[in-house]
Amino acid sequence: MTRKIILAGAAAFALAALALTAAYFYIPGGARLVFGEGDIRICLNADGTAELDWPEARPSSRTETQDGGGEDAPAGEAAGTRITPVLYDLELTSESGHTQKLENHPHILLENYTLPMTIRIQAVAEGKNLLGLFRRLHSQELMAEVRFTDLKAPEAVGTPGPGALSLSWKLSGQVPGFYKIFSLDQADGVFRQVASTSAKQISLDVYKEGGTLVLPSYEHPLEVLVRVAVQGEGYVLCGPASNLIRVERQDLLGDDLNLVCRETEPRVYTLEWDETRGERYELQEWDKEGWTLLDTLELAEHFQYDLGRLGSGSHHRFQVVSKSVNGAVLSSEEAEFSVSIDPLYATIWPIIEQPFYEKADKSSSSLGKIPGGTALCVLEESGDWFQVRYKDQYGWVDSRFCMINLPEYVGDHCSYDITNSYRSIFKVHENPIALITDQAVQGFEHIQEADGEFLVPYLYPCAKKLLSAAQAAEKDGYRLKIYEAFRPNEATRFLYDTTAGQLELAALVYSYEDAEGAPLGQDEDPRVLDPVTGWEAGLEDGLLIDPETGEKISREDLALREAEEAEEAAQEGQGEAPAAPDPDGQSMMPAPQPGDDFPFFTLPEEGEGGLDPAEVPQPEPQPAPQPDLPPEPPEGEPQEGGPPEGEAQDGDGEEPEYETYFQIMTNNGRFSLGSFLARVTSAHNRGIALDLTLEKIDGGEELEMQSAIHDLSWYSAAYLNNDNAKLLEKYMTATGMRGLSSEWWHFQDDETREAIGLTSYLFKGVNMGGWTKDDRGWRYRDADGTIYKNTTVTVDGKRYTVDADGYVRQ
Repeated sequence: MTRKIILAGAAAFALAALALTAAYFYIPGGARLVFGEGDIRICLNADGTAELDWPEARPSSRTETQDGGGEDAPAGEAAGTRITPVLYDLELTSESGHTQKLENHPHILLENYTLPMTIRIQAVAEGKNLLGLFRRLHSQELMAEVRFTDLKAPEAVGTPGPGALSLSWKLSGQVPGFYKIFSLDQADGVFRQVASTSAKQISLDVYKEGGTLVLPSYEHPLEVLVRVAVQGEGYVLCGPASNLIRVERQDLLGDDLNLVCRETEPRVYTLEWDETRGERYELQEWDKEGWTLLDTLELAEHFQYDLGRLGSGSHHRFQVVSKSVNGAVLSSEEAEFSVSIDPLYATIWPIIEQPFYEKADKSSSSLGKIPGGTALCVLEESGDWFQVRYKDQYGWVDSRFCMINLPEYVGDHCSYDITNSYRSIFKVHENPIALITDQAVQGFEHIQEADGEFLVPYLYPCAKKLLSAAQAAEKDGYRLKIYEAFRPNEATRFLYDTTAGQLELAALVYSYEDAEGAPLGQDEDPRVLDPVTGWEAGLEDGLLIDPETGEKISREDLALREAEEAEEAAQEGQGEAPAAPDPDGQSMMPAPQPGDDFPFFTLPEEGEGGLDPAEVPQPEPQPAPQPDLPPEPPEGEPQEGGPPEGEAQDGDGEEPEYETYFQIMTNNGRFSLGSFLARVTSAHNRGIALDLTLEKIDGGEELEMQSAIHDLSWYSAAYLNNDNAKLLEKYMTATGMRGLSSEWWHFQDDETREAIGLTSYLFKGVNMGGWTKDDRGWRYRDADGTIYKNTTVTVDGKRYTVDADGYVRQ
């Protein structure tokens, strides 16, 4: 029993001794120190010094334990706060003596040394053991016996290029084992080895980060040198450095700008590009006149240019040009893109009076009603709702009943020329119509803005369909060109009544000669003539100009005057009085009936979804008086303003007959004015119709159709469509729209009209007058789009002060 007690006590004592020993030697978190792979390196310098460096020592990934074993742990964790940074114990022994030093990094400059030399290096780290006492951890020893070798410095040449540095060198009288290339580390000012080769040349890639060579900054050039090297047992001996190769950042750059455009948020774009050779960068933007300078940027290591929020659907071309000091172009790249579609900040107009709600929900509180035609700015879209500001209140309207300004929504996917706003192109085939052709049409007064751009109102659901048609055309290299969208009802009635009043008159013609018969210049507008009298006619007022007196006179008054003169002459026995004009002073031609060989067309006010004329009482238009023809000139004398070329007088001496607007338009009754113009209401008045054609994206030339657009005659009939007109029809009808059989250019969205139950229309024209917003803030516009600046404006009884850019001061 006593023996067992003694043995147990001895065992316990032994275990306690082992535990105490382990506690003394064990450092929590400590680890064995091991050197990285590689040899000791000695680099001889021309000034008699030498640079000595060796592989760095790090804690191993196996932590020490009490039983002498180990457990895996990350190297970084093993080298944590429980041990001090690694130190290096150096022992250098040469013929000149013995030196021992302690260094805190694996690099040292030797100022006094001789070869041969023995080098011993041991890594040391300190830490506390389990007893709280400081202990040292030692690595295994690195040792090398360096022999003397006579090494010379090579002569090096560096050739920089895009992303690379080519080095070559020569060395006379020696055949070393290999060469080592060193690059200066800007962080600590030490040359570090970056490559090794046995050849006398090498090409090194230069990267912006993480490569063999790192692209230098503009302040500090890349510095590279070459050393001859020999391999010994456990060491590498490098001879003196070659001449220093210095390379500027610019010399290592290429010519690839790698220009890209990024959309960082809806319609907000940023341009980014890489630096290249050159001393500056020009950012240019393409417009109708060519490239224009947007900004100049100085040298930098990265370029990012914020374009801000761009217009919905707008098309942009940007170019970055790298230039040298003397302005020579070194490289350039373009970025071309179309902005995404988004109605934010677009101008809208309710097509009819609209309820105004506090939230995007008809069950929310009502804020009142917004009159049709009121200019509003879209602040947000949610489902079928637009958030807008009206009379300093913020609320929601039904977007389906709002016309949106196409240039602000569809953008450059279409082009626009609303000719009715400045010079109407409505004609009867090639014959101008007084008070209409070349005139601004009533109701379009504010459609052309102060900057020359156009307002193109179009019902929002229809605009979405139009976009799909425009994108289909773009794939084929074409662009939709819009001549008219919304037409106010006042314009509809004006066009019909004014044209109807001239149907029985001889159609005015163009002359490309001056009064003396000389050809007009290319920049001169043709003269407008009355074919009956040969006198010039003014399209702005429809009056004729007496070539002898310069007096203006209407056709009706001229006919009455000539009748009076003829009657006076008859009373004096100089002739017989002509037959008196009809009681109304008009000469009426009965309308022929449609022929069997031509289609008869639906009236626009029916085909365009207009109201039945009976719903809106309208007096029948009265045709204008038809003047009697002037007396035939004496035989042998040419009649002033005689028949157009190709039309001869009858051989029996009777005066020639001139075609009336009615004859040209209707093909002698096979069509009617109502085939082309609605008398009361048209789909244009509801914002669901478009008049448009096709043009080439490259060059902008319009495609040739069977007639000009807005040609109010049977020449425009859809059954005469050529291939280009059929192509336009394909794009438009694919969206669900339908055309009008009498006009190849007209398409309307009856599907949308029926889906939302749109039955009313807008009588007056629209304008830009009202609040508009962008990312900078609110501005107030006049009716023609002019922004109020540097002033105070009163809106809805409240005064606002606006700055030099027109933004309301907070």
